[in-house]
Amino acid sequence: MSLIKSIEFYSKKPEFDFNNIDPNWCQSRHLRVFWEAVSLITPEAEKYIMRSVRAYVNEPIVKENPWLEKLIEEFNSQEREHTVIHTELNQALGIYAIERRSELEATMRHLTKSLSKLDNLAITAALEHIFFSVIKLTFIDTHFYKDESLDQKVLEVFMWHWCEELEHHSVSINLLSAVDKSYKTRIHAAYKVLWDFIPVCKDIIVDIERFYSPKNYRSKAAVDIAKIIGYFSKGIAVSTKYFDMDYDIIKEGEWTWPYIEEWRENMGHGAPVNIIQSGGSQFA
Repeated sequence: MSLIKSIEFYSKKPEFDFNNIDPNWCQSRHLRVFWEAVSLITPEAEKYIMRSVRAYVNEPIVKENPWLEKLIEEFNSQEREHTVIHTELNQALGIYAIERRSELEATMRHLTKSLSKLDNLAITAALEHIFFSVIKLTFIDTHFYKDESLDQKVLEVFMWHWCEELEHHSVSINLLSAVDKSYKTRIHAAYKVLWDFIPVCKDIIVDIERFYSPKNYRSKAAVDIAKIIGYFSKGIAVSTKYFDMDYDIIKEGEWTWPYIEEWRENMGHGAPVNIIQSGGSQFA
């Protein structure tokens, strides 16, 4: 049986203060729009991810590995909290109505119902890898999280969420690699993300722009989306690792460990990174 390696992690059960949050929490327009879009996307994306991973809990690869079963339980626990907290943040920022108008829920449920269990897992791994790349390229590498002009209440939510995303990214990508190493599967998943998921996300960005600038939102959306694409163009190598059948963030530790350890320390969880493999042995 293929080994599945991951970082040991757990739900941190945070408490946040959403009172008196500054609606202008970020002075950079394109970054504020982008991160608010991410927050609006999170609840339905996380629900889809939970459904896709939960579909494997009765498979032998999980049932024969108590550690992996526990890991998936913790994975889903984190994702549930991401869903709840970002819904509360969206309400505090006054943008929750955009989430309710979005077609994202219908899109993600259609994927769940219309595709195979494997295809949904592959899309989940692709989404987790996109989120992982987003964190690296637009939140950490840009030093966005060090911007003292940001409303710290909002920043704390993103820092907590990204800490956990960095930790558990390896679960979905390694589970996919253990059950399937087909390029066809991953190419199909990438196509579905580009064809079904990304357009709805773009619509959410446009809707946020309309919320802030009803008269000239289309031009502002075009400018802001172009700026965001500029960040991603610097990280093509990171994004394409999804198509590397041997990709594993455990082996990529030279650049992942510093981020994860720094995030844990920032959030008050500074324990050393611990790696576990499904055979039961552990190493740090």
